[in-house]
Amino acid sequence: MPKIYSEEEKKQIIQRLKAEANILMQEKGVKKTTVDELVKRVGIPKGTFYLFYPSKELLLFDVAQDFHEQIDEHMTTGAYKIMQDKNMSMDSLDFSNCVEEVTDLIFGAMEITYNSCLKVLLEPESMALVLSKLPDDVLAKHREDDGDIGAGIFKELAVKRNLNVQALSGTFMMIILGGMYKREIGEENWKDSMRIAIKGIVLQLVG
Repeated sequence: MPKIYSEEEKKQIIQRLKAEANILMQEKGVKKTTVDELVKRVGIPKGTFYLFYPSKELLLFDVAQDFHEQIDEHMTTGAYKIMQDKNMSMDSLDFSNCVEEVTDLIFGAMEITYNSCLKVLLEPESMALVLSKLPDDVLAKHREDDGDIGAGIFKELAVKRNLNVQALSGTFMMIILGGMYKREIGEENWKDSMRIAIKGIVLQLVG
């Protein structure tokens, strides 16, 4: 007879599965992150896994969504703080005197990405593997929810500066992917190199 878990036990199991999935994706990638390894690390029967997630891919997507929401919160809270500190309103956005603050904000979002499984899922092959196994309703909700307030502010700035929003997103993607070569760039130079690249974009946005 299957074990009956309390609500608190269910919550703890989900948290542990997410934590181990995040670690495993960074260690081994999407393909080599297996249900067998996950349940071994968490210490639960394999059948128990499927009480919580119908597939490995849904768990990996769930983990990625948690970090995506963390970045959304970071960007939104940070953007509003800058606006409040500089007495700005949505009708009069002027970040021209906030280049360092905006650079720090975006760099913080990049660090969340680099220190999580998101850096793995940004690889097209990995993302395709996960998305191909997701139910249609999950994908539809993801597309519907994808767009936080903080990022929206910077998209608005890009439009005002006549910058191509898609090209701007692509530029940030290039920085993220480039940042994965930390060893090649040099551990001692990595942060400074990333800040210089991000600041260059910020100057085009608000300078």
